[in-house]
Amino acid sequence: MTDTLQTAVDLADLSATELLALFADGRTTPTEAVQACLRRIESTDRDVNAVLTLLADQALAAAAESDRRWADGTARPLEGVPYGLKDIVATAGIRTTGGSALFTDHVPTQDAVLAARLAQAGGILLAKLGTFEFACGGAVNRTFGPVRNPYDHNRTTGGSSSGSGASVALGQLPLAIGTDTGGSIRIPSAFCGLSGLKPTYGRVPRAGVMGLSWSLDHAGPMTRSVADCAVMLDVIAGESADDPTSLPLPERPFAAALGTPVAGMRVGRAPATFETPMHPEVADAYQAALAELADLGVEIVEVELPTFDLAATTSWLIIYAEMLSLHGDHVHDIENRDEMGATLLGAGPFVSASDYLRALRLRVGFQRELAAAMDGLDALVTPAMTALPPLISPAMVSDLGDHEVDWLVAACQPMVPFNLTGNPALVVPSGTVQGLPVSLQFVGHQRDEATILALGSAWQAATDHHLVRPPALSTLHD
Repeated sequence: MTDTLQTAVDLADLSATELLALFADGRTTPTEAVQACLRRIESTDRDVNAVLTLLADQALAAAAESDRRWADGTARPLEGVPYGLKDIVATAGIRTTGGSALFTDHVPTQDAVLAARLAQAGGILLAKLGTFEFACGGAVNRTFGPVRNPYDHNRTTGGSSSGSGASVALGQLPLAIGTDTGGSIRIPSAFCGLSGLKPTYGRVPRAGVMGLSWSLDHAGPMTRSVADCAVMLDVIAGESADDPTSLPLPERPFAAALGTPVAGMRVGRAPATFETPMHPEVADAYQAALAELADLGVEIVEVELPTFDLAATTSWLIIYAEMLSLHGDHVHDIENRDEMGATLLGAGPFVSASDYLRALRLRVGFQRELAAAMDGLDALVTPAMTALPPLISPAMVSDLGDHEVDWLVAACQPMVPFNLTGNPALVVPSGTVQGLPVSLQFVGHQRDEATILALGSAWQAATDHHLVRPPALSTLHD
């Protein structure tokens, strides 16, 4: 790396697309990028606890190979870019704990499909990252401890992709994988000021990812820019024989949507469904963000989703039943699980087959209602979160201004309906309230990630909300 570049920028602060441009120009190397990320992990992780398993030696060896590939002109799409995996994603020869005491010594023999695709694209796995237990426990992980929000260490990152949220926000890694059954990519992305994409159901194969609810589980990117989401999605998406629900790739790369003009697009909002109740300061910030969106030439129209107040209940019936099916072998040692995860698993036996089947039938109705509301629109917009990140405690609550509710009730309100319908949804930072990130969510038509990526990239080209970083990083740079 040139002396000028080294003094001007810390490579750990750069996005994946920025790193790839520097690699291509010969201005820095993957080895230097990995070393920068390792230094950032060393200086920040003691305060946030995002990294479960650090793979420094393996990453440096892979970086040396990437250095050679850039030098000889054989670089692959993510050549030399460090990334992290939520620790429910299987990695051959590397422990995959699921964030649970039950799997502390579990070492898979085969990579998950998406992990193999990232490696084949030249990405460098640097760390396995913290998660709520089996993607459904609580913030106070009894085995590995809580992951703390980089903006306020007394607050949660949300979950369940908690380590992915904190790690990317701090620049420990430019890219991470999260999974999302009721918001678990988008909640920590919103609480940590990231761009997070839950693709269309089936867009990213889930073979090798510990399941929670097979008909609602999604996997996708958590990054510091929408451009990075698109670049990462182009690598991990696509059909796989190992996942019968997986979808073929569209004709155009997802990254081709970046920079598409959005003036003239029509975007719906559903105030009665997604915008109440809401913390007053978060609501004010959301209204300001909508005004900024309109300044891009986007027309915002109100729509109604009259039965969507039942979407969360329907979703949880499905989650309880499918979780019990997947994790039934753990019921006998439920006392060894996190309290919240044990509570959710314990609800499974109380969902009858009739309840489960009725919920599955209702899903089609919600999908049709959403499609009808979006007819003639390019996308929907919602607040990503209706409250600020809660304080970490065994029983976390969200402050809505005049009352408090269980944090999952507030966090899932704008999230889980789109797991139920399977529509793609993208979270982007939209400002701060009390020094904490707030965000927008763009929801697309089925299989139409391109439109929400276009909206997100236009948003980030016109605003600088995604450039805000946790206060601790300014201390590192002083």
